[in-house]
Amino acid sequence: MQRTVWNIVVVAFAAVAAKSAHTIAGPLDCAACHASPQQQLSGSVHSKLRCQECHGGAESYAAAPLPENINRRQGEGRPSFDHGPSFTGKLPRTQIPHLCGDCHSDVARMNPFGLRTDQLAGYWTSGHGKALKERGESRVAVCVDCHGSHDVLKPTEATSKTNPLHVPDTCAGCHADAKLMAEFDLPVQIVDEYRQSVHGDLLLVRHDAGAPTCATCHGNHAAAPPGFASVGSVCGQCHQHAAQHFADSIHAQQDSFHGCVQCHGGGPTAHFHHIERITKPAGVLIQRYAHLLTSEPAPTAARVAEALHPDPKEIMTRALPGCNDCHEELAADESLQKFFQLIDTISAAEHKYVQTAGQLDRVARGVLLVDQQRFKFEEATTHLIALAPLQHALNNDLVAEKVGELNKVCDEVRSDLTRLENGLRLRQQALIPIWIFALGFAAVLYAKYKALRAKYVTPIPGGKA
Repeated sequence: MQRTVWNIVVVAFAAVAAKSAHTIAGPLDCAACHASPQQQLSGSVHSKLRCQECHGGAESYAAAPLPENINRRQGEGRPSFDHGPSFTGKLPRTQIPHLCGDCHSDVARMNPFGLRTDQLAGYWTSGHGKALKERGESRVAVCVDCHGSHDVLKPTEATSKTNPLHVPDTCAGCHADAKLMAEFDLPVQIVDEYRQSVHGDLLLVRHDAGAPTCATCHGNHAAAPPGFASVGSVCGQCHQHAAQHFADSIHAQQDSFHGCVQCHGGGPTAHFHHIERITKPAGVLIQRYAHLLTSEPAPTAARVAEALHPDPKEIMTRALPGCNDCHEELAADESLQKFFQLIDTISAAEHKYVQTAGQLDRVARGVLLVDQQRFKFEEATTHLIALAPLQHALNNDLVAEKVGELNKVCDEVRSDLTRLENGLRLRQQALIPIWIFALGFAAVLYAKYKALRAKYVTPIPGGKA
């Protein structure tokens, strides 16, 4: 009898336990099961959004027996909650731009945040958007690839994927994938080229957030490669003076000329992302000249030009092989000879500039005050900086005029410095007779002292004189 009662108690206890194990203590919200996405969302710009605004479903779910609301996913061991008929779940990639665009194209909703509402329209004009819309290609970049899904951060945040310092890596997620790029017949080298370029050095090495990123030239949501006809306009957004002068040059009228990237794009084997800076900043020129003087106290003009810049004519053979299409003989072509003359003129001006800078530094380390000359020399630096964009006009007369202004300032500064040094030298020379007189007078006094001492001072017997 006791055994039968015990069996009944055990069976009853098991039934109660089984029933409690198949019951959910509710109501349930999304965070009850999706803690990690909820945590990411709470730290994002969308922290005030409800999960249902993107995924649908009810606000919460009342407690219910497991068999009614929990189903096993086919082929998986973990349970899957039945969110109800309004739940959309994880949308397919092809629907994500529409989902994000529902809010970000709503003027009334975006206006309080000062956000643009044309980004979705811009996306459909991009290479990504066209492939998605016209061909249903789901492998192209959609919103979550660049911004994240639940962890969307402002571009100013250091860890944001759209922070300028991270944009190259964000784009590299696809554009450095050799297998993926091969399927779209796109070059995979462009990311590495950018990293080696002057822009990449500024951004990734010097951490200059104002340096051009992929989005600066291609756009962000409306990303599209600028054609050769428009690449000058893209570069001209930053390099305005160079673009203006280039527009006046003969090359701007040539349909076959590729614009800025023809010279600065890294050569014929590159893909126009390895942007090179041919001219160097004034400070770099001064440093290179000072370094040259440590090994060659009196370098020739040719050695100075070689030290300040690589041979510009070498650039012609490396970066401009297309010149042969129009200029058949590089050595004899009249136009190219004028160009080489232009380069030589600028080289001579740079030589005078660094010589003046060297003299100014040497004099400043002495006792002379050269504040006025240093201030005047800044005008020469301004003229030197202006030469870099001006040479894009390929106008020797304009360059010669600017070089004349530069040389005039350098000559004035050097003349002032020479005058100051000569004045100091004269003052030093004027001290020579004074020192001779002082030394002679001291010698006479000493002789007089010795004579008076010998005449009037009697030595003590047994003592010192």
